[in-house]
Amino acid sequence: MTPRQSELFEKPPRTTRGVLMHVIDAGANPTGPGLMCQLQCRKCEHKSEWFVFETVTEAKRGLPCPRCNA
Repeated sequence: MTPRQSELFEKPPRTTRGVLMHVIDAGANPTGPGLMCQLQCRKCEHKSEWFVFETVTEAKRGLPCPRCNA
């Protein structure tokens, strides 16, 4: 018995990305290149310490919330 074509090319179910923290404050890095950002979770209001990102795009992607994704 051969499988149907639709069964061969079905995409596997996607995993959830989890809750991300988003940028709330940003500025130039005084110690070197990059961008310093502080992030906050919109769900649990957890604020992070300052992180250094290479680009603005990288900072805007956000980081996983350690509390919500525990």
